[in-house]
Amino acid sequence: MAFLETFPRLFIFFLIFALSTPSHSTLCPPDGPLVPRPTTLYSSPLFAKTSSSLTSTLNSAISGNLTIPWSLPNVSFSIAVVSLSDLSPHSPLWEYHHLATNNVNGTKHVDGDSQYLIGSVSKVFTDLLLLKSGLNMDDPVTKYLPELGGESVIQWEDVTLGALGDHLSGMPGTYGFPEISFLFPIFETLGFPHLPIADFPNCGVIGLNAGCTKQQLLANLKTSRPIAAPNLRPSYSSLAFTLISYALESATGKNYSQLLHDEILSPLNMTNTGISPGNGEKAVIPSTDSSWGSDYGDNAPGGGLYSSTNDLSSLLASILSLSGSPILSRAQALACLKPQTTTSKLNTLVGRPWEIFRTQKLTPKYPHTIDLVTKGGTAIGYQSIVAVIEQYGLGIVVLTAGAQGAEAQEPLFEHVVGEVVEAVEEVARAEAVAYIGKYQNSDAARGGMEIGIDDGPGLVLKKLSRNGTDMLESIRTLFNGIGIGGVKVGNMSSSQLRIYPTDAWREVGGIREEDWRLQFDVEAPGWKSGLKGWSEREQMCTAWIAGGALYYGGEPVDRFVFSREANGGNVVGAKVPSLRLNLTISG
Repeated sequence: MAFLETFPRLFIFFLIFALSTPSHSTLCPPDGPLVPRPTTLYSSPLFAKTSSSLTSTLNSAISGNLTIPWSLPNVSFSIAVVSLSDLSPHSPLWEYHHLATNNVNGTKHVDGDSQYLIGSVSKVFTDLLLLKSGLNMDDPVTKYLPELGGESVIQWEDVTLGALGDHLSGMPGTYGFPEISFLFPIFETLGFPHLPIADFPNCGVIGLNAGCTKQQLLANLKTSRPIAAPNLRPSYSSLAFTLISYALESATGKNYSQLLHDEILSPLNMTNTGISPGNGEKAVIPSTDSSWGSDYGDNAPGGGLYSSTNDLSSLLASILSLSGSPILSRAQALACLKPQTTTSKLNTLVGRPWEIFRTQKLTPKYPHTIDLVTKGGTAIGYQSIVAVIEQYGLGIVVLTAGAQGAEAQEPLFEHVVGEVVEAVEEVARAEAVAYIGKYQNSDAARGGMEIGIDDGPGLVLKKLSRNGTDMLESIRTLFNGIGIGGVKVGNMSSSQLRIYPTDAWREVGGIREEDWRLQFDVEAPGWKSGLKGWSEREQMCTAWIAGGALYYGGEPVDRFVFSREANGGNVVGAKVPSLRLNLTISG
C-alpha cells in the first residue's frame, strides 16, 4: 500500500526530471509531416508552373545558354520526380531526359524506360531484401556464414546483419579492387616501393587476377584488417552487401538474383532493373569509358545493378505509400528510412543504407528541418542518386551517363530539389487551409475552437474554450505544474500552441477521423547557477518527451481529432476528447 501511495509522486518526479531538461525557447516541431502531405500535386497549377520552369531551365542548359560544369556532348541524363499524388506509381509527377550527341551506342531515344548502371543505389535493393527476409538484425553474420567464425583479425561474431546493412560493421569497403594493376607504376613513381606480385591480393585486382570466389573472399576476410571496431562509427563498405547476399542465400536457399526478382522486381513490375549486364539496346551508354556490360558477379549486391527512372520511381512510390505496398508495410517503410547512426557533422546521418542530409534551408519562407534521405551510386561512366523526402511524400531520381557524370549529377539534383521542395511546401500549406476556421458545438456557449495557419510549422491552435473558460490558458497552467500536487512539471512555451498530424487515422462511415497532437514546447527553466555550463545545452530539443504528459478521464489532453470526408474531401468537424467536445466547422 505504501508503494501505491508513493507511485504517483515517483511518476511526477521522473516527469519533472525529463521535462525540465534545458531546452531552447524556439519551437522544436516533430519529425515527419508538419501539415498533411499534399495529394493534389498532379493537378496543382502551382506545381505545373514549377514543372514548366524546371523544363525551361534544363532546355536552356542543354542549349548552351547557361553555364554548366559538364561537357554537353558527352553526358546524358534522366530525372524523375514522384509523389503520393501521382495517378500511377509508373507515372512520374515530372520527368526530363537528355541524350548526349556523342552517345552513338545503345538507345537512340532516352525516356523513363532507358537503362543506366546505378552503382551503389543497388544497396537500397539489398537492404530491402534483408528487411523483407524477416531475419533477426541482431543475429551475428557467423550464424549464416560459419566460415567467418573462429580465429580472425576482425571479430566477426560481433558483426550483426544489421551492422552490415547500416555501414557499422567496421569491415573493409572492398577486397582486391580498387587496386588496379596498371596503376602500380604510378604508385612507384610517387615513392611507393616496388612489390612482388605475391604481396597483392590473390583475387579481385583488376588486370592482375580474376574476381574472388565466395570461398576465396570469406577466407581472405579472416585476415583482413578492420577499418574500425563493430558499431564504433560508420564506415562505408560495399563488400558488406556481398556478405548480406551470402547470408540471405544461406537462410532462404535462394541466390541474390532469385530474391531480387521474387521479392522486389516482380511485385513492382520493374522490367528495366536487374543485375548487370542489362539490355544494350535500351541502355544509355557513354561515348567515353564505362562499365556498361560488366559482370559484377558477387559484387552486384553492393553496386552492380542497372535500372531506369520509371522503375526507380515505382520503388520510391512503394516506399512512400501510406497504405503499404506489395513489398513493404507502412511501418517497415518508415523504419527503413530512419537514421541508424551519426557522423561528426550534425547535418549528416547514416541509414540502412541511406546517406541522410538534414537541412533547414530548403524552405526559406517557412524554415524548418527537412531530411533528405538519399543514396548515391557510382559506376565507371555513371553517376546516380535517389532521394526520399518522406515529410512531403516525395521522391527524386537523377541518373547520368558520361565521363563527367558527377559534375552533372550534383548540380541537376540540387536544382531539382531546391525548386521542387519550395513548390511542394506551398501546395501542402494551400491544402492545409481545409482545416482552418472556427469549430463550434451546437450550443455555441458550451465550447469552441479556432484553427489558423501562419509562417510557422503545423497549424495554430488559436482558441479553445469550454463553458466560457479559456482552455488554452488552462492547459498551460496544468502543464506548468499549478494544481498537480503542488509540483511544477516544466515551463510551457509562451508562444502559440501548435498541432501536428500523426499519421494515425481510421475510416468511420465514409468519414476519415485523423488524430493530431498539440505539441508541448518546453522553455529552458533559466536556473541561476555559479556552476560551469555551456549555452548550447539550451538548444536541446525536449518537446518529443512531453507527448501525452497530461491526461484527463483517460484521454490525452494533447489529442485532437479532425473529421474529414474520405479521399481528401472537406473537413467537417473536430473532437477534443479530453474536453468531451464534438465540434462542427463553421468557416
